[in-house]
Amino acid sequence: MTARLSIARVTLLSLLACTSTAPAPLANHGTRARNTDIRTIDWENRTYQLDELGPVTVHAGRAEFQISEDNRAVERGLASGSYTIAAPLFADVDHDGVDDAIIWSILASGGTGHFSDIQVYTLRAGTLAVLAEIPGGDRGDGGIRDVALDGTAVIVDRNVLAPGDGLCCPSAAQRERWTWQHGALVENVAARAAIAIEGP
Repeated sequence: MTARLSIARVTLLSLLACTSTAPAPLANHGTRARNTDIRTIDWENRTYQLDELGPVTVHAGRAEFQISEDNRAVERGLASGSYTIAAPLFADVDHDGVDDAIIWSILASGGTGHFSDIQVYTLRAGTLAVLAEIPGGDRGDGGIRDVALDGTAVIVDRNVLAPGDGLCCPSAAQRERWTWQHGALVENVAARAAIAIEGP
């Protein structure tokens, strides 16, 4: 089953790879594991721990909050920050026969920054645990544009700042392939490819 996932709703125009034939647009081709219990979690309506900001609860994939004087997220009053969760993806990332959840999030802490991140969750003896993380960035500076699956590989489209670009307006992006190797989720740098973009 092929599906598409994008918070920013960006349009990928064409690939700039060196080959003459461009690969297909980013799409999901995940493989279902034997144990799929993690799919029963309501990822878009639950509480997440945001490091020093503390816990926030998303509803329909989004939480809005203020930042208190002691740098904590406070879900009341006029919101100045937000935390957004995309619809989850599922695959047996570490090949242990148990589905894992790939969660793409964007944190806006009240200023101009929008910090993206991908966390991979798994179930261990019925307890939810973070299996791996794919670092993101702030908008044009490494911000994540799109996420998909190719089997058990996580495919990431990421903004790249070119000389003269501002954080708001990257003019370049790259596609990355992350796979489980020797007990860790790592990028296959040799598979990295440039992609053309339109807008931030």
